Amino acid sequence: MILKELNLISFGKFQKERFNLEKGLNILYGENESGKTTIHNFIDGMFYGFLKPYAKKRYYLEEYEKYKPWNANQYMGILKFLKDDKKYRIERNFNKGEVKVYDELTGEDITDKIDNGEKVKVHLPGLYFFDFNTTVYKNTISIKQLGNKIDSTLSTEVKDRLANISTSLDDEISVKHAISNLDKKLDKIGTDKAYTKPYGSSIVKLNKLKEKRKLALEKQKEYNNSIDEFNVLKDKIEYEEGKIQQLKDQIQKAKILEKKKKYEDILNLKEEIKTVDEEIEKLKPYSNLSLDDYEISLRLENHKDSLTREIKELLSKISSMELELSEFNIEKDNGTIRGLNPEELFRDMNIYNEMEDKKNKLILNNQQNRLEILKREFKMIEDKANKSKIKSNILILLTVIALGLILINPILAILALPFAGLYFVSRKSRGAILNEVDDLNRNIQKIALEEEKRKKELRGLEEEQKNLLIKYNCSSKLELNRLYDNIRLDQINKNQRFKTISQLEEDIEKSKLILKTKKKERESIIYKLENILHKNNSNNLNEFKEGLDKKRNYDSLLRDRKGKIEIIEKILGNTTLEELKMQLSIYDNEYFESMEMVDISEVKTQINIKEESLSIDRNICSRLEERIFNLNQEVKLLIDIGEEINRVKKEIQHYENKIKSIKIAKSTIDSISQEIHNQFAPRINREVSKLINYISGGKYEQVKVNDDLNIAIENPQTKAIIDVDSLSGGTIDQLYFALRFSVISSMKGDNLPLILDDCFIQYDDERLENILNFLGNMSQSKQILLFTCHHREKQILDKLGLKYNMINLS
Repeated sequence: MILKELNLISFGKFQKERFNLEKGLNILYGENESGKTTIHNFIDGMFYGFLKPYAKKRYYLEEYEKYKPWNANQYMGILKFLKDDKKYRIERNFNKGEVKVYDELTGEDITDKIDNGEKVKVHLPGLYFFDFNTTVYKNTISIKQLGNKIDSTLSTEVKDRLANISTSLDDEISVKHAISNLDKKLDKIGTDKAYTKPYGSSIVKLNKLKEKRKLALEKQKEYNNSIDEFNVLKDKIEYEEGKIQQLKDQIQKAKILEKKKKYEDILNLKEEIKTVDEEIEKLKPYSNLSLDDYEISLRLENHKDSLTREIKELLSKISSMELELSEFNIEKDNGTIRGLNPEELFRDMNIYNEMEDKKNKLILNNQQNRLEILKREFKMIEDKANKSKIKSNILILLTVIALGLILINPILAILALPFAGLYFVSRKSRGAILNEVDDLNRNIQKIALEEEKRKKELRGLEEEQKNLLIKYNCSSKLELNRLYDNIRLDQINKNQRFKTISQLEEDIEKSKLILKTKKKERESIIYKLENILHKNNSNNLNEFKEGLDKKRNYDSLLRDRKGKIEIIEKILGNTTLEELKMQLSIYDNEYFESMEMVDISEVKTQINIKEESLSIDRNICSRLEERIFNLNQEVKLLIDIGEEINRVKKEIQHYENKIKSIKIAKSTIDSISQEIHNQFAPRINREVSKLINYISGGKYEQVKVNDDLNIAIENPQTKAIIDVDSLSGGTIDQLYFALRFSVISSMKGDNLPLILDDCFIQYDDERLENILNFLGNMSQSKQILLFTCHHREKQILDKLGLKYNMINLS
């Protein structure tokens, strides 16, 4: 197989990156974080989809999430390769879990032709093209950097990575798996004490079946007793049913006699109907008279009489109002009363009253008394001011005298101080009095002016009132008021007459309109009444009423006829008179004469008593039958229980045989496995020893690999066996590389590629040159992909002159 092209459409850090690989040795160089491991895992994912091996459900390895692109919706790639001279292309969409495999030459989709995987139905191209699962793939042709762990840690990791490879070198025929599966089968079958497992469960089931069979035998005995009781009761029921039938025959004969009576009653009723029909025919002309029309006619007649009365009353009312109107004699006086204009008088009277109100207000506002009081106050304050002036003059004089005494004796100057202080106090007091005098004087003058104005206005009002009295030739206000009241009363009477005349004229006009409407309405009612009478073939309401009485008689006869017909129909029921006649025709008069009258009610009572007793017996019989049926089902189970007991016994025997076979198989596999190892182990030992001898430059020649692929090496000097855990990390890497290479070579030959991811980092230069020289020679027949972050591989390959395809990832 040769991998040709890796197309990382969207995978990890790569977007639309394509790498072309060649036959032979391919070096994929890149610094740390350049994507070497990503490409290595891309190849793994394309072939195996990152699915966990041996899982019954679809579980993904951690690489599935690790290489999901962060900044892209897609998660997919394409891988092209050549196998057996035929080109193939794998397309995988990791997001959708979809994979397609195509024949590159023809473009044919061959996905459904390849293997579906191990336990989950997912296409795994790696299983088809490599012929082994992902576990073998990762521990043989795909070799990753193991990690340079020290001592046992490193060796334990290597062992753990190889532990899943079968001890017989193929996971399909793994001895460990086979033994493990056989142990699981034994555990699944269980022991006779493990009641939840099949073997123990079958033993429990057998014991239960035996107990069930014992109970079924007891039910069989009960079943036989129930059958005997059922048969006795059945005979009794048949006898009672015969007796009931005889009683029912008696009832049947009584019913025939009853039918004869019904037939005769129907004939009598038909004769009565014939007589009624003759009466109906006579009254038929009155059949169409309408009671509703008669009721309407009565309402119309009443309404007509009412309208006639109303019209008569309206005519009388109109005549009376016209007479009253003619009695009114309206004088034409050009709107004056007693030679005066009422409106003008009313206005002047209002003016007079307004002036009277003003006079009263002016009289009430008289300030003469207040003015006299203020004048008296003014006189008193003025006198007080004069007295204060005299006092001040006296104090000045005394002060001057006191000052004159200084000339006689200076000490006497003290006497001048009180007089001077009193003077200034008196002077200040006199100033306040003078101000008060001035304010009071101004107030008196203001009030005097207002009083003069009031008196003048009062005189003017009295003059105007006097003129109004002269205008209406009145000597006083009382006389003017009397004139006003008389004129006002005359005006009210005059207005009332006008209003009465207007109302009479309006009422007469309205009454005439109502009279006209009433007459038209009366004419309409007379017309409708005549139409209804004509429609019902009557000349007047009395004739209409007599016709309705005959119609009621007609309707009564119809109901009577209908009732007789209903009685006939009720007597006949679902049969006809002809059928009834036919039923009776087979019996002659002798039959009826010889028939004894039977009390049907009494016979029915006897039947009911017997049927109740019979019903009880039937219920008992039914319960017995049901019990027999149920017991029969349980008795039938005897056969099934017997068969089931035999089946369970065979099942137990089967499990016992299977347990025995599994134990024999385990023993046989152990012996065969040992034989296979004895045959196969020397070849593995030779291959590993040869390769480690080449890599180590002859330092180590003999390597021992046991059943579990645990490695031990022979000390070339002492020939002692050295445990692998005691070797250096680099040597352990080399040993397990040799083991992996030998295992895959033994399993599948040399046609599969070898993918190496920085697995030589613990090799010294000499051993690296040896392994690269080995790989260079091996690349003649096998494709090798070597991922590295160092330049020394390239330098050594160039030194050795080996050909390689260089892919730079940095």
